[in-house]
Amino acid sequence: MTSLTSLLDIHNCYLLGHRGARGEQLENSKAGFIHTQQLSQISANNWQKKKLVGIEFDVQLTLDGQLVVFHDDTLLRLFSHQSRIDQLTAAQIQRISRSASANQSDPMLLLQQMPEFIKNYSHIELEIKTSNRTNYQQLIQSLKQCLVTPEFKTLPLTLTSFDVHLLEKLQADIVLSQFKRGLLVEPACPQLTLKLMAQPVFKYAEHLIPSTHPILINDIKNAVMSTGQPFTNTVLIALRLGCSSIGLFYPLFDSSFMAQCQRYDLATTAWTVNNIDSAKHLIKLGVNYLITDYPSTFLYD
Repeated sequence: MTSLTSLLDIHNCYLLGHRGARGEQLENSKAGFIHTQQLSQISANNWQKKKLVGIEFDVQLTLDGQLVVFHDDTLLRLFSHQSRIDQLTAAQIQRISRSASANQSDPMLLLQQMPEFIKNYSHIELEIKTSNRTNYQQLIQSLKQCLVTPEFKTLPLTLTSFDVHLLEKLQADIVLSQFKRGLLVEPACPQLTLKLMAQPVFKYAEHLIPSTHPILINDIKNAVMSTGQPFTNTVLIALRLGCSSIGLFYPLFDSSFMAQCQRYDLATTAWTVNNIDSAKHLIKLGVNYLITDYPSTFLYD
């Protein structure tokens, strides 16, 4: 059986660590980013072609207009604190994360601290999180303050988001429009998400019940996505927004969608891929990047 690493070479597909490497270290943490950097270097030293080429991480706006490297809307899941990110200042968030972490010398990072942890990569996806409370004017200003610095301008960043409104604002901004941008898409309906994961090609979660009613191609094409439009419109939306890439919830990929992306020279990213068989299927489809929680597992398959 062909190994995953061999398939990565054959099909020119590459790995990205998800929130650093959230299955192996605390997500979006200093330790996680250092861990992924080390894995990437091992990959470069041990194989002719580097396979772990970058990472994905999240940022969102704090009460005082800082950009904190964090995924969730609140601190509850990781730090047992119910406050929302946008209700706290950056200093308060760092204090809470420091006191709750095993390594109390490593509080939650801010975006301006990231350049030293994301050097020597060829692809970095910076996901910008928003909500119905987001102050877009402040968000755009905060992004510009960080990203125009020399440390960031040389990095291979792609600014990604599920938020079409934000991507429109990035496209219209004379500074931020110079960065590559990517549209992220997932089903709007959680039930469709579960059904997709239960399909034979992608089923790997033990708690999922195998579907007795396979999803038809037209079911997916007509399903409403996080964009507020049917999946069939995804490529057109990305092109309208001036995006250079599309990141999909991984079971949405098929040969027809890949053909559309290749026709318009749109790069593709699948998230979050933690199963080897699913990864092999996506690589053979021609997906450019796989985001995984477990880069070590994929590198040594």
